[in-house]
Amino acid sequence: PISDVSSDLTIEVGASSFALHKFPLVSRSGRIKKLLVDTKDSKISHINLSSIPGGSEAFELAAKFCYGINVEIMLSNVAMLRCASNFLEMTEEFADKNLEARTEAYMKDMVLPNISSSISVLHHCESLLPISEEINLVNRLINAIANNACKEQLTSGLLKLDHNFPSKAMSNVAPETPSDWWGKSLAVLNLSFFQRVILAVKSKGLNQDMISKILINYTHDSLQGLAVRDPHLVKGSMFDLELQRKQRVVVEAMVNLLPTQSRKSPVPMAFLSSLLKTAIASSASTSCKSDLERRIGLQLDQAILEDILIPANSHRNSHTAMYDTESILRIFSIFLNLDEDEEEDEEDPLRDENDTAYDFDSPRSPKQSSILKVSKLLDTYLAEVALDTNLSPLKFIALTELLPDHARVVSDGLYRAVDVFLKVRLSHESIK
Repeated sequence: PISDVSSDLTIEVGASSFALHKFPLVSRSGRIKKLLVDTKDSKISHINLSSIPGGSEAFELAAKFCYGINVEIMLSNVAMLRCASNFLEMTEEFADKNLEARTEAYMKDMVLPNISSSISVLHHCESLLPISEEINLVNRLINAIANNACKEQLTSGLLKLDHNFPSKAMSNVAPETPSDWWGKSLAVLNLSFFQRVILAVKSKGLNQDMISKILINYTHDSLQGLAVRDPHLVKGSMFDLELQRKQRVVVEAMVNLLPTQSRKSPVPMAFLSSLLKTAIASSASTSCKSDLERRIGLQLDQAILEDILIPANSHRNSHTAMYDTESILRIFSIFLNLDEDEEEDEEDPLRDENDTAYDFDSPRSPKQSSILKVSKLLDTYLAEVALDTNLSPLKFIALTELLPDHARVVSDGLYRAVDVFLKVRLSHESIK
């Protein structure tokens, strides 16, 4: 017991039992008052409060508060105490400066003004559902994060202006990048809360470059340990299917949060490629894979060979192709057929309004250097996939015929790839 006086009330919370006194609890907790005083049975000496959010830890702190013992409120327990105070009805109606008011004061002064603190408390709300949602704590924290993030963005922009036109005193001061210190801390959130935060910062106008950095960091942390498949894992086993499900959920969520599709998208090609590889490996939805293929196609002139070497979604055996050439056919076609998409793009909500389609001969057409980059990329890709003896001749031919005549200035790379394709198969046949 908290006091030396003999207890007259036992409260059970889960496996824990607390020997307490009715008076201090009734004086501050409306819920306990109703259970004890407002009932006709005055002999009640036992109460079960196992449904209190935060469990025995939360109740012990709340009970100490009722006894006048100082309870330190901090980032790690403020959400729990706020939810517990609601559950126990520890409001101003029953006592001045009650637990609910104390936690609200801490939230106002120490949590809501600070992004990192808000993220930390939001993370603790995950284990306090549904009550943390019901008392609007989750929404308040998400809105605070979004509002403060955009304030930081404005401050950063002003610092950059000052950096571009510096006074002598500021000439050596580099502008801060807020995403470096708060964007990474979002990685602690579960996927549902993370999605809500991103949607909130988007609605408040956070720039797409910062959103992209946050998505990349969160995806990397979420898929760490999942991205590389265990070679000893049996395909189709329970563990394999669960791994795929986790990958699929993360990838599909990230794709839905990506900035607007555009040739000038801030999303790096390497990240788009890794998302597509994971999407294919985890059997993500067709719409998810199509979205990624289009994004890669729009920026194909920025790709390197590694970006387009996409493993096929099949358990490797002696008869399956190594790479997903169908996806690559679609990606290259997207880049090469952008001039045919003008009418569709005007009605396509995924496209940036400034990123209208173009004809190859128009002033907005891809620079010749971009076309040459893509043609060289394809020839390099052909030489690589030609080494795969399971690649069918029909698919190889389809790849070689992708580029229009004007897109390939020299054909040395193509001839080299064809030569590799033929030699590999002749060698393979001779071995057989």
